[in-house]
Amino acid sequence: MRYALADSLSRGLSRSASLLHAAKSIQQSRLNPLRATALGRSQQALIETTLRLVQPYPKRDWAYEPVTVGGVRYPVAESVHAEKPFCRLMRFRRAGLPANAPRVLFVAALSGHHATLSRETFSEFLPDHEVFVTDWICAREVPLSEGRFGYFEYIEYVMDFLAATGPGTHLVGLCQAGPPSLAAVALLAKRGSKDTPASMSFLASPMDIRVNPGLMTRVSRHLNRRRLNALVIHKVPRVYPGRGRRVYPGMVQLGNFMSLNLRTHIDRHGQFFSDIRQQNHESADKFREFYDEYFALLDATADFYIETLENVFIDQTLPNGTLKVRGEPVHCEAIEAVPILTIEGGKDNMVNPGQCQAAAEMCTNLPPGLKEYHLQDGVGHYGVFSGAGYREGIAPKLREFIARHDLH
Repeated sequence: MRYALADSLSRGLSRSASLLHAAKSIQQSRLNPLRATALGRSQQALIETTLRLVQPYPKRDWAYEPVTVGGVRYPVAESVHAEKPFCRLMRFRRAGLPANAPRVLFVAALSGHHATLSRETFSEFLPDHEVFVTDWICAREVPLSEGRFGYFEYIEYVMDFLAATGPGTHLVGLCQAGPPSLAAVALLAKRGSKDTPASMSFLASPMDIRVNPGLMTRVSRHLNRRRLNALVIHKVPRVYPGRGRRVYPGMVQLGNFMSLNLRTHIDRHGQFFSDIRQQNHESADKFREFYDEYFALLDATADFYIETLENVFIDQTLPNGTLKVRGEPVHCEAIEAVPILTIEGGKDNMVNPGQCQAAAEMCTNLPPGLKEYHLQDGVGHYGVFSGAGYREGIAPKLREFIARHDLH
């Protein structure tokens, strides 16, 4: 009922957005004598700032621009490489890429936002790599007839996608995707599968939240399935294909994210108003680019959300050695020959430094020479995936690691 009410309110506000779009067009018309005046710019700022608070934010297109290699611009081809009910495996390959170029599977986080939120993360690899990305589907769009999707199905999806990309693929897990991706590698290694990746890298992943305890460690002490079901789990309204499915709505996750830095978001919107009024176009465009993606949300299934919290944050089943997938024990000591790189941000207050690095310590039978670690000073959680710190420090480190361990 609460989801239905919130969704009805959102769709009602989207109708108001149509009127604001019309007002914006009139205000920006060359026939408006006030358009270029201080009053006109203030009107424009007020209209657009208000509009952005009520308009819907659909999932954005990938729309990668051509990449330049050796002074030549090459278009990037986008295709669906494999598809399952809750995820599409996207493939990006630029024209002219050598047939033996390294293949990289990025397992995107499923935590309220679409995989397109990490477009910059992937773009750094387009010039010299064949890039695959897990593009998770909003659970409210998946009919109940497609069955359940939880933490264990997520692990199996990663294994299936490694099979789809072929032997020698390099796996990169982003944030929340880290623990289930490591579990997938452990199962493949245990089975001696040819689909075991050539290397694995994890960026700001909560592998063991008991290390250097932080906010999530404290919050997890107060979580349990009954409380989660009562507070944050809702049923999809009848207007969507997934009607009746129990989900953790993206709007709830967004509220949780924003509450951690609410003052920052308020200040950014205030600055956006000022940028429009003062015609600081570059700054205003950066704001639009970020929030167009940040406010595009997707729902996760209740099974996935609750089982992730139970396994990663409450019981720490992977580092404890108690995780089982369809009755099969998952032990990281089965990984004996897959090089690992863990990357953390020095100012990350969501996944504290040390929690991702713990993945290497969990692989007790992996030789020290196959374990690498990189701490990017001065960046917070999102800085691990985008921005100058990522482009100039993290991405080069990750590319070099992959190159050294590529089997081609």
